[in-house]
Parts: sequence; structure tokens; C-alpha cells
Amino acid sequence: MSDYRIKSGDTLSGIAKRFNTDVGSLMKANPNIKNADLIYADAKLNIPGSKDEFQAQGTGAKGPNLTGGTQQTGGTDGATGAQPVGDVPPGQVGDWIKQAMDILKANGVPVEKMDPQAIAAIIQHESSGNPNAINNWDSNAQKGTPSIGLMQTIQPTFDAHKLPGHDNIRNPVDNIIAGVRYAIERYGSVSNVPGIKGLQSGSGYVGY
Repeated sequence: MSDYRIKSGDTLSGIAKRFNTDVGSLMKANPNIKNADLIYADAKLNIPGSKDEFQAQGTGAKGPNLTGGTQQTGGTDGATGAQPVGDVPPGQVGDWIKQAMDILKANGVPVEKMDPQAIAAIIQHESSGNPNAINNWDSNAQKGTPSIGLMQTIQPTFDAHKLPGHDNIRNPVDNIIAGVRYAIERYGSVSNVPGIKGLQSGSGYVGY
């Protein structure tokens, strides 16, 4: 998350467009704003990453830097830095996470890059654990690609990061697989997703 100093004449929608995000995400990152049409010059605005508005790297469409700054990675060797891994949380969501992690491990994804507690935190904040959750109001939805499923991926992102045989964006295990593979590709590990970093630092979760 980065900061922006509001200038005279700015609108929340204009700022959102400039930073490749949407008004809803800006208001979520700035709970002091109660009215999207009422912002004040010289006030500081927290800028979250644009929610899930990306394509796979190397597919011809270069996605924006979702953190609003430099790419965040862990360890001394950049994106390959090992991360501590917690226990799989209990319950239905935990079962889905375990199934997805087993499939990912079988496909060569290092276990230290996919902390199940971090995956669960993303799921909780993105969809509250509802595999049928769909975002019909943000900028992605307006473009015809709403965020869908447990980890709220848009269809192009899901298609770019799914594994063969796991082709259903609304299937909770398939959705986790694609979301985790995106997070690792973009940030080095699930633990480096800006929202997880925000929770750890106390600044709060932001969409990834």
C-alpha cells in the first residue's frame, strides 16, 4: 500500500483510475472516508493494490504492480526466500486448502511458499469462505470480468494460473490452486501478498 496526498480538484474515482484500483477498494483502505463524493485537499490517502486486475506474466499483457511500489519478496535471495509455514486451519476451508496444497506440491510447488494460514487469511478477507462469492461492483466487474470464488480471481487470471484438470473457477480447490500460483508468481510466496504483510504489520488487509 502506498500513500497519496489529495490535491485540489481530485475525485476519488479519478484517483482510483490513476492507480489502477477502484473506489470501493479505496474506501475500504481509508475507513475514514464515509462519502465517496466528499474528500479533502491535502489529506493523505492510502492507495491499495488494484484488486486482481492482472494477467499472467509473459502472456503479452503486463499486469500492474499491485502493491503500488516495488515487488515484495522474502529472504535474501528475492522471490525464492523460504517462509515459515503454519498448520492447516480446521474446518471445510482448511480441508479445501489441504487438498489444493497436496495438488500443488505434486506439481512441484514448494511447500514453504504456500503457508496455509496465509491462504486462509486471504480467503477470509476476500470471500469469507464462500466459493460462490462474486464481486459485481468493482472495476473488474464493470469490464465484464468480476472477481469470483474463494480467492476472488477474475477469469483471465484463473485461466492463466489453473492446473490441467482443475478448470472450474467456482470449485473451491481449483480456485485456491490458481490463486496460490498467481501469488507465488507475483510476490514470491503467499506470505508476501500485500494483504498478509498488512495484517502482520498492523496496517490491515488490502486486496491482492
